[in-house]
Amino acid sequence: MDNKNNAFSQLDLAMLPDTGNTLVFGNEFMLGDNLDEPYDTGEASSFIKPNHPFILNFSMFILCTEGYMRINMNLTELKICAGDIFVVLSGSVGECLEISAGCKVVLVAFTAPLGNEVGNFAYVSLMRKQPLLHLPPDELQETLFIYRQMRKKIGQPDYKFTRNVLAGYLQIIFCNVCNNISRLQLDKSAAGVEERAHVLFDRFIELVQQNYEREREIQYYASLMCMTPKYLSRVVYQASGRYAGDWIRDYVILEAKALLKSGKYNVQQVSIKLNFASASFFGKYFKKAVGCSPRRYAAE
Repeated sequence: MDNKNNAFSQLDLAMLPDTGNTLVFGNEFMLGDNLDEPYDTGEASSFIKPNHPFILNFSMFILCTEGYMRINMNLTELKICAGDIFVVLSGSVGECLEISAGCKVVLVAFTAPLGNEVGNFAYVSLMRKQPLLHLPPDELQETLFIYRQMRKKIGQPDYKFTRNVLAGYLQIIFCNVCNNISRLQLDKSAAGVEERAHVLFDRFIELVQQNYEREREIQYYASLMCMTPKYLSRVVYQASGRYAGDWIRDYVILEAKALLKSGKYNVQQVSIKLNFASASFFGKYFKKAVGCSPRRYAAE
């Protein structure tokens, strides 16, 4: 039990539930499930974090076989239902909102070194656009089979190539997920669903997710997309009902909240991390968006 807790701490997986069926490999891979003992409402509420966001320093996927979970991830609320797989990339900011009674899930989490080996830009780009996917029954069973094979290999202490096998299994899961996403996008394109405004909005959000810690000005993103700030803001509003500046601000504030609530950073350190000229300027920016000072928010 102590070894597992130590590994969880090193992996920064404190926000994940201890399902009672958890395995850890080294400092970079964890898997667990509650397939034999679904959560009741009381147990579920015991590991849902307080009502504030957290930053994931690892990547993971959640496979739901029964019930549902509600999660707020990168300013988008999602409901993960039976048969769904949800991929979360490292650096995402999230919050677990609800877990239903009777919910059964599989969790597989891994840190950057292993993720970098099995991933590439194509994977990341596709899964960032479509993190939630409903699997056909045969692919759900295949994913569960691969998960059980992962558990089996971790349980063989004398096996010399466990890390390589885990990377290979992850690659199969990634390829299956991306294949389904590509097929969905082709279907949408053929049906004429993906209008230009939505394509541009997706690109804008992708750029914001990559750069909001350093850049808060609409002009920066407009220049990357070869358009004027006014046109970009109009296109983003057309696709989402919100202006480009609102999206940039909310990403900054979301991470600021997570950093302040983490207990690891003071206001000055958060202002530096988010590239503000001073803690005073950060404080005014935060208070205008949230309604209270960052110091007060951290203490609440």
